[in-house]
Amino acid sequence: MYLGGTVAARGQSAASDPESPTDQPKPLRLPFLADEARKRGVELPLPFGVGLVYFFLHRDIEIRDLRVGRNGAPPTSVSQFAQLASVANVNNLNLRMDVWIFPFLNVHAIVGGIWNRSTTNVEVTLPPITAGGEPRQFFFAVPTELSGSVGGLGLTLAAGFGSFFAAADLNAARADMGFSDRYKTFLPSLRVGWNGRLGSHPARAWLNGTYWDTTAVAKGTVADPDGGTLSFEVDQGPLHPFMYGVGFSYGFSRRVEFVADFATDFHGGWSVAAAPIFRF
Repeated sequence: MYLGGTVAARGQSAASDPESPTDQPKPLRLPFLADEARKRGVELPLPFGVGLVYFFLHRDIEIRDLRVGRNGAPPTSVSQFAQLASVANVNNLNLRMDVWIFPFLNVHAIVGGIWNRSTTNVEVTLPPITAGGEPRQFFFAVPTELSGSVGGLGLTLAAGFGSFFAAADLNAARADMGFSDRYKTFLPSLRVGWNGRLGSHPARAWLNGTYWDTTAVAKGTVADPDGGTLSFEVDQGPLHPFMYGVGFSYGFSRRVEFVADFATDFHGGWSVAAAPIFRF
């Protein structure tokens, strides 16, 4: 893919340039070092890609502390009275754009929307009303629906030998879910697998592992039913941050590819992703 071209020197036309065509600056092509890779028999994809990625995640969320303050008072922990656990279902749709800078380095960006439906189970234990009495316990569930936007950047480092490949992915993103602070996530992952052909079409299959560094503090302010405001801070993160999975890709042509991935944390959490990708 051309990103630039030759330009005639000031005051001369290209036809009257005394220098030979071989002395002219060469057009800039991506990825860099592509010729060196092709000399070694590496078949490179087209450098630019655009895809529409759908992602679904179901997992347990650990709530480590809940702090509440009323009418501007500093939030105070109430975790000594309440035990909280949450289950989240997340739908995410992203536009993903990527470019191969080198045959071994891909850079990408995402922008999209996120929809979170969760159920938080609350167990409250209060001291007895009278001395020697039984503690008072209450159980209830709180359903929550949140939506917002997400954007992020990432890079992939890839290497291969014969029909085998390995790729390390580093992804950072921020999601705006309407709280005072945006969620910040960092997801390193590793893939190893097979790269070849099914019939005359390129295909890949792999195993992967991902660490979800998504622990965050959700902060916000809501109206107090009794008047005034309640501010809250929730320390939360995935109960099982490691996920392991399998994936594959199939190229219908050099320009059209389909990618799918499935992962689990082996504790009831799972995710699935699917994306058509167009390259040019």
